[in-house]
Amino acid sequence: MKSAAQLQALLISRSWDKELVLWVGGEKALQDAIGAAKHVVLDLLDLFDPENLPTDEDDTRDQLRERLRTKLKAITHGPNNRIVLIVKSVGLLARYRAGLQEFYNWFVGDFALVILLLDAGHEKFEWPEEVVCEPNRLLGYFSEPGMVKEIFSAIG
Repeated sequence: MKSAAQLQALLISRSWDKELVLWVGGEKALQDAIGAAKHVVLDLLDLFDPENLPTDEDDTRDQLRERLRTKLKAITHGPNNRIVLIVKSVGLLARYRAGLQEFYNWFVGDFALVILLLDAGHEKFEWPEEVVCEPNRLLGYFSEPGMVKEIFSAIG
């Protein structure tokens, strides 16, 4: 994993090249790392209407992708408006196998960067023995080829 200082260096670079990265750690540490960089926060949970939830996994994936695409197209960016998009609740992308293609197709580029926030929570829970917790499963998912370009952490 790369450090917060390396993320800061990326943020001040002249342009970005389809940068979609993962931050492993808390939101406050990420906010500290990005400093004054212009940013927008998108919680993927906000893309769903609690009163009208999809009926199955395929419908959920389709709705997630469609609403994400619409949201990404609505965020303006350009040479005079560089933007960092912080995405929360990224576990939904893995849970519904939605992938990251919508970000690559409709948002990231020279003037827009996406940071997926994977709050790794360092609290230890006593799970019942029938519950299996794999704390690095999401990290593994987003680390696969074709997913994020780099992984950053406050403790990197």
